[in-house]
Amino acid sequence: MENTKNTISPMAFTALAISSIFATSNLAVLAANGGQLIFLLFITVIFFFIPVSAVVGELATGEGWGTNVFSWIKTAFGERVGLAAVFWEWFQSVVMSLPMLYFLVGTFAYAVNFPEMNNNSLYKLLMSIFFYLFLVGIQLFKPKLLLDVEAFGFWICVVIPVVITFILSAVYILQGNPLPFPLKSGSFIPALDVKSFLALIPFVLSLTGIETSGPFVNRLTDIKKDFPKAIAIVIVTGIFANLIGSGAIALVFSSNQINLSSGFIDTTDFLFRHFGLPSVLVRIIAFFIVFGILPKISNWIISPALALQSSAAYGMLPEKFAYKNSDGTPIYILIFQSYLMMMIGFFLSMTKSGNTAFLIAIYLDVAIYSCVYVLIFLAYLKLIVTQQETKRIFEIPKALKKITGIFGLISISAILLLSFLPPAGIPQNEVNSYLLILMFCFILIMLAPFLFQYIFIELEKKKN
Repeated sequence: MENTKNTISPMAFTALAISSIFATSNLAVLAANGGQLIFLLFITVIFFFIPVSAVVGELATGEGWGTNVFSWIKTAFGERVGLAAVFWEWFQSVVMSLPMLYFLVGTFAYAVNFPEMNNNSLYKLLMSIFFYLFLVGIQLFKPKLLLDVEAFGFWICVVIPVVITFILSAVYILQGNPLPFPLKSGSFIPALDVKSFLALIPFVLSLTGIETSGPFVNRLTDIKKDFPKAIAIVIVTGIFANLIGSGAIALVFSSNQINLSSGFIDTTDFLFRHFGLPSVLVRIIAFFIVFGILPKISNWIISPALALQSSAAYGMLPEKFAYKNSDGTPIYILIFQSYLMMMIGFFLSMTKSGNTAFLIAIYLDVAIYSCVYVLIFLAYLKLIVTQQETKRIFEIPKALKKITGIFGLISISAILLLSFLPPAGIPQNEVNSYLLILMFCFILIMLAPFLFQYIFIELEKKKN
């Protein structure tokens, strides 16, 4: 009899995938595109999400290929390149935690009625560090605490407030209130120019993370049948969640009125006031959202740290990085990670506005993550050519294999190049500082895994 102890249903897989992809902190950034957000979201699904999902499904079920980024790229290009990929994936999670923390602080500032916490860059940074270290502390001493409330926290404390805000914004428009954008074709379908392509970057970020579901693909009962079904549900749910969340903001505020770190709660507050609902309810919703996204940020802190720890176990990083405590927490990686988060946070706090710091974190994260996806697509293309006989439970149709890999590779490479162009939301007097901080951080992060390995190897030689 087949052992079903560790199997999961398509719906359970969908819930895991959605919770790893959907980020409330991106909603205000998407909303800044107004009526064009629907078109941009669908384009991102077609050009990025579907190819990467299909490739991940085949890589994760390939015999001997493993179930994570490190194993796939190590199999194709060797351990050092595999380490670089997982290092970049780990580092981007540190960067991405900042806009998520900015969103958390903006919402928390509203909940406690202390707007200066969100408006003052120093206060915002200090509170972000506080929440980050708080979550690291939980991971070190009570790692199961947030896991116990994760499902409740995300679906009840985040999704329900998003749905409520969208319903109120829809009623607001149906009452005859003017849309923040004109009703013409250009408001919904962007022109084919650099500005429109740049607008795609936050949408790509809103659909990243499907590769983290790799370990769960093999636990589906009938992979050939269940995986495509689950991905279809993920696509529909991801589009729906992002549309109603960002749409709620876009129906009320124009792009130049949106605060990227508090845009969602600002919208909820505006709508409650408009309909004469008690403002205390908005503060309760704000507390619920804070409670709901804490487990998600915690996952962004611990999951890539565990992936890096697995590569350290191969002896490619200092021995301390391979150490885990009795709860399975990589202590030294988390401590090192905390220092990096604070350093990046201080860099971003040098900008003149909170929106600029938010956008630097978003675009830097996309640039780093794009490098990981470039390696995933390259690994896939190499393995389907050099290891054609490898058995795969889920497999892209033979005629579409190379097309899917090349199509995805070209798409993500274009996103990587575009991520270095300053978006429209950056004030003209901050463009130079934006580019300087972005380029400096990106180059340092790209070199970091190779410098790290070189230094480690030299230290080992001296010991011997």
